[in-house]
Amino acid sequence: MYYFRYMWSIVAVFLLIAASSMSSGVSAQETEATVEDQVAAEMPVLKGDLWVTMTPESKLAFIWGAGHVVTIEQVLMRQYPELKRDSFVLKVAEASASGTVSMQDVVTTVDNYYAQNPDKLGTPVIHVIWDTMIKPNIKSGIAGQPLN
Repeated sequence: MYYFRYMWSIVAVFLLIAASSMSSGVSAQETEATVEDQVAAEMPVLKGDLWVTMTPESKLAFIWGAGHVVTIEQVLMRQYPELKRDSFVLKVAEASASGTVSMQDVVTTVDNYYAQNPDKLGTPVIHVIWDTMIKPNIKSGIAGQPLN
């Protein structure tokens, strides 16, 4: 039971970060500040300023960890259909269905983003993944919210 609650808290953090990418009637700057404050209260968010200093192995480990959270969530939704909802995890699965993306591809994409946008080192890594790899490959937003 402890493991189940722990995994849900990690998934909740990823969902909060993903939600910051979508419009909810509040300005993007206000939404980011609110979501970041909520997430920071639970756990620090990996951003570009730290990402660019990490070893290649550490970057890959982070992406593997995020991938495992997505996998665990998918398994739980299959096992407990009442948990299934239009979520970040389903959008990751939808975006991934269009082709095979390796964990190293994700690391390379994030590395390239920060190299090309050194002024955006304050952007969370998950936000970069959402904007560059997930959002372009999905048809609709999350939880009835349109893509913007």
